[in-house]
Amino acid sequence: MDSLEQNLRDVENKLEKLQDKIALEEAFAKKANVRYEQNLRAFEKYFPDIYQRFIAYNPKQDFQLDVNPDGTANIIDYDTKVPMYSQTPIEQVEAQVKETLAKPELSRVDFSSVEFIEDTADFLHVRVMNKVGKAFNKAKAELEENLLVDKTIPSKVIFGIGLGYHLQPLLEATKACYITIFEPNEDYFFASLFSFDWAKYLKQVDDDGSYLYIGIGDSEEDMYQTLYQRAKSIGAFSISNSFFYLHYKSQSVANLVSKIKENFHQFFMGWGFVDDALMSVAHSIGVAEKNPNMLDQAVKLPKPVEQFPIFIVANGPSLDKDIEFIKSHIDKVIVVACNSASTALLTQGICPDFHVALERTKETYDLLEAVISEEERQKINLLVLNVMYPDVLDLFGWSGVALKGSEPGTVLFQLGVFLESKTLMPTIGYSNPLVGNTALSFFAHLGFSDIYLFGVDNGYVDEAHHHSKASFYYDEEGNSKLDSIKMGAEFEVEGNFGQTVITEPFLYTGKEQMDRLISSFAGTNLQCYNCSDGAKIEGATPLRSSEIILGSSATSKEQAINFVKENAFKKLNLQGSLEDLLSFDIFEQICNTMIEILEQPINNRGDALKNVIEHLRYLMSFKAEERYLHLYLILEGETLYINSVLLSLLFNFGDEKNIIPYFKEALAHWIDFLKIAPEQYRERWNVLSDHDFVFTESK
Repeated sequence: MDSLEQNLRDVENKLEKLQDKIALEEAFAKKANVRYEQNLRAFEKYFPDIYQRFIAYNPKQDFQLDVNPDGTANIIDYDTKVPMYSQTPIEQVEAQVKETLAKPELSRVDFSSVEFIEDTADFLHVRVMNKVGKAFNKAKAELEENLLVDKTIPSKVIFGIGLGYHLQPLLEATKACYITIFEPNEDYFFASLFSFDWAKYLKQVDDDGSYLYIGIGDSEEDMYQTLYQRAKSIGAFSISNSFFYLHYKSQSVANLVSKIKENFHQFFMGWGFVDDALMSVAHSIGVAEKNPNMLDQAVKLPKPVEQFPIFIVANGPSLDKDIEFIKSHIDKVIVVACNSASTALLTQGICPDFHVALERTKETYDLLEAVISEEERQKINLLVLNVMYPDVLDLFGWSGVALKGSEPGTVLFQLGVFLESKTLMPTIGYSNPLVGNTALSFFAHLGFSDIYLFGVDNGYVDEAHHHSKASFYYDEEGNSKLDSIKMGAEFEVEGNFGQTVITEPFLYTGKEQMDRLISSFAGTNLQCYNCSDGAKIEGATPLRSSEIILGSSATSKEQAINFVKENAFKKLNLQGSLEDLLSFDIFEQICNTMIEILEQPINNRGDALKNVIEHLRYLMSFKAEERYLHLYLILEGETLYINSVLLSLLFNFGDEKNIIPYFKEALAHWIDFLKIAPEQYRERWNVLSDHDFVFTESK
């Protein structure tokens, strides 16, 4: 009888708990549905694309949102199959935030070497970087390293939304100018619409004046590209001074963090600087005055021309094994030589059909005049970008020009054409940092569909064998006459044919630019074959030269080349002068306003950060002003370089107060630069490069 009574009590208890659970779930559902509606309205206001994406969203079948005994939500983790949170998630997350802030994961960059950059070309950029670098090193030597997260920081990157419990505590703990939130799982974000007050969060971020990016359901590559492109557009300080917060463990997030660490160098490359920018203006105006043949991307190649094989030949070490193959097929293909590769080909009796050059300084003119005879140059067609030293165009029998993106000279060129003919001239993408990038970009944008890469190694197996030994880099005995230029620490990457290849940041960036170019032509007829024994290029099919089968073509090589020269390029015959569009006075106003912002009172890190971000955002506002976009681009590179160092100095060392004198010392050099920049622009807008080519014998 006692046993029966016990069983009855157990049943009653279970029923009571079930009733309590039902009541709890009903109460939660009522609140959650209201919150969901409020959150959707908030996203409709701030992120309409997210609103449209989730207004009628259906999660997966195994989606399971539960209610804890304290009335909070919980969710079953798809990876572990157990609840993501404890039964008291608020307390759990508060502890996680506190623990993370106590031992934060910070992205910090050491700019110690900036003070010692050699000024080999008498660049204003190097002189101001040296001065700011000296202030950086002074702070590093005299202050303790700052390992804490300040109340106000440049950037916060949050991996994982889950149910959103950590977002508000993080927002209250530290305000960031740029907030990036990644959630690889769409279902988790959908669940957070019921559990987290996004409406309050988004309003507070907006009131704080912070920039917020939310990536939902992105792949690791998409998340990485988001950070990379942001670093390119608003400055690497947005990454170099980031507080990283990992909410929950997942393979996607782990892969992303690993990719960031492996490719961190890319965030700090390719900005350009003021001397380069002024050279861009001078050279573009000089090129325009020659009334060159300009690439017309609107022209569609006839099928026989489109399918005619293109051999892009760079001067990587693996070229040596393929030169004989190229020579044996010279009549069936168009040979495109990447700068110094021309010397390797000519030495072997191969006259390239096109020579592609990239380096914009006078050095290119001197080199080509010195190593390729006048007779040979008259047989070769030249392809360059508009920022090239203008007289290079006169060295060859025929020359064609395309526009390079993100250049002040290019914007001036486009503006002049638009004002005169109301037509837009597009740029060719991913055309740097290596001449192989330029060549591939040219022929992909021309519309050729059958492209083969030789000597496009983007690295090397043997450091002593850094280029083709048939080129001018080596003497007749195969000994190196010139030092191989290295721009960072070497590391190993996957090779095109499975082997390991040594590369360094500059070369690897060239490889990744090729990845991006080929990806941008997805869905077109472009087929790219990598015959080089170097770094693997994503999207290019590995193919040894011995495996290449060239069929017969319905057009001859001469006909294909002539069609390109006569139809895919056109004369612009600009009547107006680009000089009339320079806008010196507006440029001076921009610099003066930036100075005014930077000279506002600074008492602590928050004040300093506010001034820096405000003057950066003011400058960036001119990105949307087509008439003055070239003025923005003149300052862009220098601004991104200097302010990355300034903010690293500000946050890497000391505390809220004792860092300020060091920051002000560095800031003064930047302000001094802005004071002389207008005069520099007026004096140097038409000054061509005078950087001569000089052989440096290796020892």
